[in-house]
Amino acid sequence: MKKFSLTVATFLFSQNTLLANDIQNNLKDDWHVKGNVRIAYISDDNDQNGDAGDEVHDFAVGGSVTLTSPTIDNFQASATLYTSQPLFGQKTDCWLTENSDNGCGSYSFLGEAYVAGLIAKDTSVILGKKVIDTPFANPDDIGMAPNSFEVYLVQNKSIENVIFTAGRITQWAGHDAPERGSFSDLTSGDGASVFAINYSQDNLSAQIWYYFLDNLIEKTDVGITYADFTFDKKLSDKLSISFGGQYAMYKMINGAEDDGSVVGATASINYDIATIGASFNQADGDFAPNNGFGGGPFYTSGDLMSIADSGKDSSAMKVFAEIEATDQISLSGSYISFDPDEGDSFEEIDLGASYAYNDDLAIDLYFESWTDADDTDWIEYSLFMNYSF
Repeated sequence: MKKFSLTVATFLFSQNTLLANDIQNNLKDDWHVKGNVRIAYISDDNDQNGDAGDEVHDFAVGGSVTLTSPTIDNFQASATLYTSQPLFGQKTDCWLTENSDNGCGSYSFLGEAYVAGLIAKDTSVILGKKVIDTPFANPDDIGMAPNSFEVYLVQNKSIENVIFTAGRITQWAGHDAPERGSFSDLTSGDGASVFAINYSQDNLSAQIWYYFLDNLIEKTDVGITYADFTFDKKLSDKLSISFGGQYAMYKMINGAEDDGSVVGATASINYDIATIGASFNQADGDFAPNNGFGGGPFYTSGDLMSIADSGKDSSAMKVFAEIEATDQISLSGSYISFDPDEGDSFEEIDLGASYAYNDDLAIDLYFESWTDADDTDWIEYSLFMNYSF
């Protein structure tokens, strides 16, 4: 759920996450190679009772190389290799370098291998393994490699300002997947069928998604419906406001036929270099919300926790602030309070600092603190340096 600086996000995903962007604008006329080198350090200590086994330290280097073919008959192919290697042979923990095939240590995998292109004037397809960004299947790039998915998707934009998406998601790999370094089934059944409508015009954007998850829970199919909107308004040269709302519904389609839902709202105000805002989520129903396959879409998510960790019949409140101190330095902070109906409340504090030396080099520093009702702390520090070429 951690978010990298704008510079880092731009060069990591400007080409890779086409959903729900215009594929036509991503087609290349010649061979194209790009890459990223990432060095990361994670250290956290929830050791309140002298148990050294609770300490986490991990140091790794990795990155990616992407090769994209020229466009031939409105189609192009692309492949991306991801790798993660313990730095200086360090294997003190598995947070960055864990892979179920070999435990703590290095892993490399072909995270992307897909074909994308136009089959008609306003209709395009994506076939293969690819990093995509949807509400419940997304990169969640908080480690050494983002989540990637095996997809078979069709997009249509014959209606102005609207993109329709439909298809299948069958496998995944990456940081949140059961096997980071190799693809495994998304569900115990045939994966997920998805349908979406994205709308964007001027100050307003909105989307609605439906996921049918075959045999997700003990031979039970689950349907997830999600919708949100965002409205931005510039009031003056320096002053602007933004607000949005979201709704998610989970429903077991057979078996117990339980259901659950999450509603949310967010609002922020920006003046010159500073932004402040607040968000709220409320979960209700028979079972707890779920982030899906990635970091989830919820407004009150923090670097460590989300409303999914708070359980059913729970609420979360988040206040946040961001400052663009200079053209190269940005600062951020947030406080989140989770209030479950069953169990004790807990809170999270997130602080971040990002430095963009130029368009290719950026450094992000994070501090996270999680505290439960017994005042037991989990404190984490992390440093990410990204260089693109």
